[in-house]
Amino acid sequence: MRAILRRIIRILAGVALTLVLVWGGLVLTFRFHFHPSAPSADYPKPTSPLEAQRQDLNYFTKVIALDRAFSPAARKATEARLADLISLPDALPSPKLHVALMQLMALADNGHSRVAAISDEGTRMVPLRVTRFAEGYYVTRAAPAYRDMLGGRVDSIDGHMIDQILPQLDTLRGGVVGFRRENDAAFLVVQDLLYGLGIATNPDASTWTVTLPDGRTVTHRLAAYAKRKGDSMPSSERWLSPEPNKDSDEPDWSAYHPQSAMLPETWRDFDNPYRLFSAEGSCAKVVRLQSIGDADGQKIAPFLVATEAALRATPPCAVILDLRGDGGGDYTNTWHFSHALPNLLAPRGRIFVLTDSLTFSAAITTAAFVKDAGGDRVTIVGEPVGDRLSFFSEGGRACLPNLKVCAFYQTAKHDYAHPCYSWRECFWLNWFYPVRVKTLQPDYIVPLRFEDWNAGRDAAYETALRLAGQAPLSLSKH
Repeated sequence: MRAILRRIIRILAGVALTLVLVWGGLVLTFRFHFHPSAPSADYPKPTSPLEAQRQDLNYFTKVIALDRAFSPAARKATEARLADLISLPDALPSPKLHVALMQLMALADNGHSRVAAISDEGTRMVPLRVTRFAEGYYVTRAAPAYRDMLGGRVDSIDGHMIDQILPQLDTLRGGVVGFRRENDAAFLVVQDLLYGLGIATNPDASTWTVTLPDGRTVTHRLAAYAKRKGDSMPSSERWLSPEPNKDSDEPDWSAYHPQSAMLPETWRDFDNPYRLFSAEGSCAKVVRLQSIGDADGQKIAPFLVATEAALRATPPCAVILDLRGDGGGDYTNTWHFSHALPNLLAPRGRIFVLTDSLTFSAAITTAAFVKDAGGDRVTIVGEPVGDRLSFFSEGGRACLPNLKVCAFYQTAKHDYAHPCYSWRECFWLNWFYPVRVKTLQPDYIVPLRFEDWNAGRDAAYETALRLAGQAPLSLSKH
């Protein structure tokens, strides 16, 4: 009997070991397939600027070979342009080489495939920050010497009208038009990019003209400054709130304050990545997620657990899920909450998802989870999300040996509108977290207008409240 027992134990142990080895093999295969290591950047010290440039271009050639988002035609065009750069007899100024590499990666036409707009340190920046509105790009932060430009709509830079500048900036990042235009707000204040594109004629300064809300124009020659190591550049949407930014690299800068003294509930406490609050004067609850991963030292999982418990204890008539400005993270964090949400509402309760062109990556996945789970009870309000329903992500980061900017290559296909079964391309994890939606186009298109924001109104949020039953809806459905 003991011999039989020992034999059974050995068999079970063998089975367990086999399962562990198989599972470990699958994990390693997954890791190496979708997150391949960056190529080695072990090059000898260059003896000239031209040799340094050719080393960077050689390395970049290896990096884009890892990116699966390129179509055959796009890859062929990219390789041809790379060959032209490699054959140059003289080195380009660093900003112009940087721009050229950004444009090459943008040929993948994939929002995640990119070359960073700034390096870790030394990038030349304009002493302003701008935010994109439906009417244009407005100065929402400024260094002390340029406070008189706050609230101004950008008209021209070095004599180039903004309508001439934007198509050039659009070439620096792939993806849908709205997402490119949001990125343009960040690119506008990088002097190195303005010079690299030929918009600015001087690498150290550019002349800006803005029109203030009262109609006056202001023109200044803006001296660029060098970004310090570790400095960050928050998304342009952060400047919708004039509240001080706890991580600001410009503590003495001034913010434009909307003419209304009141800041909408949805644009308060911007440094808190997760919020649950009651809509003022309403039976609706608002869940605002600015990240689908841990952020600013805070963890998303406990927040979602606590939010689910609070909604279950007192089911609201509606939930407004605000994903605007959410650049993504890890969608496995929101899978359970998204599918539980329809059951956390009062009878006939509805879900309103607020989106814009900075709703990106795992935030798009989260919106799709909610729509898939909630069906007709889900209404999307705002602006279109920042990517298509089919895109490539995951991958990794590779930093050039000399230019000191980093490229982000993408390896895994996500497709939320169609089946995706290719072992080589399709992200395997999606088979365990399935989602299928026809579209994430807003049911009610509500652009972010400077006129509304300046008056203290969040029009998309107000629309969701009206739809939740607070007042007759005055806007037309699109």
